[in-house]
Order: sequence, then C-alpha cells, then structure tokens
Amino acid sequence: MLERLSPFLSKAVVRGVVIAVVTLFVASALFTPQLNPVTRGSFLASVNVGPVWGELVQWRIAMIQARNELDGWPEDIQPYAPRIANPQLRVTSPRPNVLQADIAHNPELGELAGTQVVVEFKPGTHVWTCRPGNPPIPHGYLPINCLEGSTDDFSPGVPPITADADPLGWLRSLILWCGVIFAVGAVVWVVRHPLVGAGQLRPARLRRTPLARLPQIDRLLRWLRRLEPSLLAADIRLGDWRRAVLCAQATGAEHARALARAMAERVSARCQPSADWTLPGQVFEWQFPPDLPVSLDRCLVFVPTPGIDEATVLRQLRATQTGSDVLLILSDHSVDTPWPLLMAHAEDRANLHVMVDSASQTEWLIGGEALQVLLRQLAAQLRITRISPYQTRGGVTREGAFFGRAQLLARVINRESANYLVVGGRQLGKSSLLKAVQRRMHGHPHTVCHYVSLRDHRLAPRMALQFGLPADTPLEAIVDHLQAQYQGKRLVLLIDEADLFFRDESANGYVQLSTLRALSEEGRCWFMLAGFWDLYATAVLDYQSPLRNFGEVLTIGGLERDACRELATEPLRKLRLGFDNERLVDRLIDASGQRANLVAILCQECLEALAPGERVIEARHLTQALASQAVQDALAGWGRLSHDEAACRLDRIVVYHTAQVGQTSLVTLAQLLQSHGITGDAQALRQSLARLQLAYVLRKHEGGEYRFTIPLLQEQFEPTEVELLLHQELAVLARG
Repeated sequence: MLERLSPFLSKAVVRGVVIAVVTLFVASALFTPQLNPVTRGSFLASVNVGPVWGELVQWRIAMIQARNELDGWPEDIQPYAPRIANPQLRVTSPRPNVLQADIAHNPELGELAGTQVVVEFKPGTHVWTCRPGNPPIPHGYLPINCLEGSTDDFSPGVPPITADADPLGWLRSLILWCGVIFAVGAVVWVVRHPLVGAGQLRPARLRRTPLARLPQIDRLLRWLRRLEPSLLAADIRLGDWRRAVLCAQATGAEHARALARAMAERVSARCQPSADWTLPGQVFEWQFPPDLPVSLDRCLVFVPTPGIDEATVLRQLRATQTGSDVLLILSDHSVDTPWPLLMAHAEDRANLHVMVDSASQTEWLIGGEALQVLLRQLAAQLRITRISPYQTRGGVTREGAFFGRAQLLARVINRESANYLVVGGRQLGKSSLLKAVQRRMHGHPHTVCHYVSLRDHRLAPRMALQFGLPADTPLEAIVDHLQAQYQGKRLVLLIDEADLFFRDESANGYVQLSTLRALSEEGRCWFMLAGFWDLYATAVLDYQSPLRNFGEVLTIGGLERDACRELATEPLRKLRLGFDNERLVDRLIDASGQRANLVAILCQECLEALAPGERVIEARHLTQALASQAVQDALAGWGRLSHDEAACRLDRIVVYHTAQVGQTSLVTLAQLLQSHGITGDAQALRQSLARLQLAYVLRKHEGGEYRFTIPLLQEQFEPTEVELLLHQELAVLARG
C-alpha cells in the first residue's frame, strides 16, 4: 500500500506533515499539557501529589494517636485507619514504626501511579523520615523535610510542610523534549542535507561532488565546524580543497584560466593559452612530461563559456579541426546541469574529443590521483591505440615505459666512471638503456651526461653541431668546450647507432677511435658506445683495434621474465585494462622469447584487436596478435645482419637449416656445406653463429647446439619453403 502511495508523497507534503506534527506537539504541551503524551504524566502527578501526601499525613497522625493509646505500635494498623472518602493509598506496616504506602494504579495520578513510599517514625521523638519504595516514587514528589536523616519536626498538629513536587515539572519536561527534538532535527538536517549529508555519511563522496557545489559545501561545513574533520575523513588535503573552491568561485575568463592551470599542475603539465580558435570559450595547450605512461606529449584544453548553450558548443566542436591533437573539454556536465549531447559526442571514439565532467574535475583537483583520472577519461573516450602506452619504435624515452635491465643499469650507475660498449641486435633495447642511463644521471651534482645519436660515420661533426660548435671542430676541442662549460664535473658521452662510425674507422686506421681512447685515459671524458656487429667485431674480434680493452662489453639480450610481465601488464592496469588470466601473459612472454620490443608489439596488437567497449584481453585477441603483420615485420631483418653479402648468405643458411631440423651446430653446418661441395670456413661459420646470437636469433645450449631464441621465428617458416630456400642459398654459395 505504501509503495503504491509513495509516488504521491512528495518531499513538500512530507515536510508539511512533519512541521504540523511538531507544532501540534509543542502547542499541546504548552496549553493542554494533560493531553500531551509527553507532559501528561508529570502534569497529573503535580496536580495530585498534594492529596496523596495529605492522605499519608492522616495515616501518620492516626498511627501516633494509636501508639499513644497503646503505649506502643499496634500489631494491626487497619482498625486505626483514618476515614478517607476516596483513598488513593494502600498502607501496610511491615514492621513496627514503619508505614509502607502503595499508591493506586490510577492513570489520573500520572507519574505517581503504582509507585511506593516508605515512612518511618523515630521513637522518643516527633520525627518521621521517608524514602522511595519499590517501585520508587520520583524524588521530585518527596517532601523536602521528609528525606531520610532529616531532623525537622513533623509532629501531630503541626501543619505538614508541602511536598517538593515541582508544579512546573511538566514545563521542564517540555523544554527537555523540545531540546531533544531540536537536536534530532539538526542531526537529520545534516544527514539529509543534499550537500552536507552525503559527505558526513560517506566522506569519500566529496571527491566526486560537482565542482560548482564546492563553495556552498565549504560554507556549510565551516558553519558546522566540520570542514577539517570531513576533509581528513575523505583523505583530502586542505590546500587542494581551498584551491578547488577558488576555481569554482572564479567567474568568466578568470574561472577558465584558474581551472585549466590548476588541473594542469596536478598532472605536471605546462599550461599556456592557445589563440585563434573559433570555439565559444577559452582554449589552452598542455605539454605533458616525458614520463607520462601513455603516448601523449601534448593536448588541447577547451573551457566553454559559462552558461552557453550545449548545442552551440557541440556545433562548433564538430566544425573545428584539431588535427591529431586530443581535445579535453572541461564541461559543467553534472546532475544539476546535464550535457547529454556533448557526453554522447565525446563517447564516440571516432573523434579525439574527451569530456571531463564536473565531478571528474573535482576528483582531479582534490582526489590525490589526478593522473589516474586523466588516464581513465582518455581510456573511456578514445581508441586505446591512440594513447597506447607501448612504444614499439625507437628507444624508450618515457620512464614509465621502461622495465627491467636493473643489473645492467646498476653496473653503469653504481660504479666509478668507466667506458662501456653496449652490443646487441636492433630493437633489443640498446637505445632504451642509454636513455635510461641519461635520465638517471640527469641532475647529478658531479656528473654531466649527453646522448648523441649518429646517422652516419661522422662522429665529430655530429657532436659539434649538437653542442653549437662549427662542424669542423675536432673531438678534442669539443671535449674542451664541454669541460669549460661544466667545470668540476665528470663528462659522460652516450654515443648510439655507432656501427657506421666503427666500420669507417676500421677502413681508415682507427684515427678517431684512438682519440676517444686518449681522452678516456686522460680522464677528460667517459664513453658509452652502442652498436651491433661492427662494434662487436671492432672491440672483440680485431686485435689491433683501439677499442680492445677500451671498456666493459655489455651484451643486450632478452628482458628478465618478471620485467616482461610488468611490461605486459602494468601499462594496461593504469588504463584499467588487463589480460583474462595469467596463463595468457605467460603464453605471450614465451612466444616473444622475452624480447622487449616484441612484447610491446604483441600487447599493442592485442589492443588493436579489442572491440569498442572491451576491457579484457582474451585468448582470441592474443591469437590474432601473434599472427599479425606487425609481429611478422618485427621478426624480419635477420637476413641482412652484415654489409658483406657472403656473410649474410651464410647467416641465412644457418637460419634455414635450424628451421628445418629445429637445431644446428658448428659441426653439422660444416658437414652440410661439404655435402654440397662447399669448402666450409669454420671461422666464417663461427662468426655467423656469433652474429645470429648477438642479433637474438639463435641461442647456444649445452652440447654446442643452437636453437631459435624466439619461438615465433620457428613458426614463421613453412617446411616446404624452408627446404627450397636452403637449397637455393647453398647452390648460390657453391657457385660463388
């Protein structure tokens, strides 16, 4: 019945009923207290306490007279009972000199009904004392001269002192009950207040309160002296709260500037105005720090003019071209001011518009995890591949995307200055390691570190131009310039992609390499050189090379298994995505052979396979990723590991033979060549196997056997194709 009537009981009706009931209660207590259920008992008791005590006085007089006649207390007191027209007491004598008076259970007696009082005569005196019985008569209705231990005379013929019954007791009860009602009403008001109540019952809700409400909530909580306790319970810093309130209180253009700057600071972004836009409001440009865990260097921020029509904003957004930039829209969308059309527009992943509603702005400003709010909004309203956290090309530049290599980094960072030669195949992480070293040395008080990436063999001109010097400046002068610029600091140069430089040096007598060695031996500069086969051959295979014993060789191979797991799962977790189960992660890691960039590519392809709205990577997504063209492209390139065509052909023969039989060895390869009439060069075969190991194509196992490092590479070959390819390469090599 109540459920059927509830739609008709509006808040106004309920409020009117409550006010009427409270008014009736107070009025009846004041003007007709005998009818009020709260004051009725005390009012009737105060009216009847006089007759009740008058009747008890008559009993005491009668008992004194009987005691005087009998010269002692009568055994039966009833024959001496006084004549009373309408008695309200039942009096007994449990022992001599004691009267026990039980007041009748008469509702007209109020609080006196059903209670008991005991009076006792003190022999040799005219004193009577009294005390409450069981159930006790309320103390407020006892005579002030009748309390136990009183020495006031109460003899026959002396007018009784009136009872200490409070004639205004009902009024005091009324005041007490009014105070209780007021307190309960205040609690209900705080609990049920639409702005304050939710924050008191569940303080964490303050973080998701629409921004426009914050000033009013701030005033109410300050008035209630509950601001700091509420913020403490909600884990909100007072400074963040005050700044959010100021942003909400600002008006016009100042509101947009204050809001955009405050939110930018929370995610460590640089904010600056952006002009020449036709949008109805203010536009800003944010530059994000390089450690942002997603692929987003910059974005545009649009704050619509307050009070503008939603349709106007939506029409202008559709007509505005932002290129490839993401546009954050800081709208007033909330329960109070809904913008459903804009919300639907932002949820369309075909565009690059992201709406940050009013509640999310508050959470951004005071929630303590502004970056998580940003990532959540981006992931919910954009294609995940647009902001993919996986870097699949070039060296990893964001710290949040760099995983593992802890031992290698420790060997470089935690030791005294030394030279290092970083060798490994392409896309194994050499550049990422060098850039990680640069990030960790940045800001060091005693060391200055510079990263140089070579595009050709000209080392000195590249370094000179990078440091603002003429292109013909020699290496010694470049180092002198840097030493003068950073006096008293150790100079470390990270030189990446140096294979062409080493190849040129090998052909020209190692002139510049000798200079590098001399600078290092003099303690003027330390070097960390990165490359592939030419660097390895120069440093290890060429006995006459100045790089021999120049520095410690660091071979880049597969990533640690735990680091692979972090690389696959942590970036997804920040976007509230993930794998269906741990077995899928293990399958991905095993298939990639723990090659870092291949793990990233597989995760990127899994994201590409997700349908709109899907948040979990399942087995079908991983299967699709394993067969994707991007993975096939990443596995290619092993056939051209050297600039020598004969060496490359030998590499292909080794790989095809391994794919055909599942494993190979130096002896097996030599026999294979002899069976085709080719005189095998054991040294060339050893270099080929070393080159393929360095490129992370093959791995040497116990017994001298070589197998594929990456299981996916084995699956790339069709058995019939491998046999044909192998015979063709052997035939060409035999003719040569």
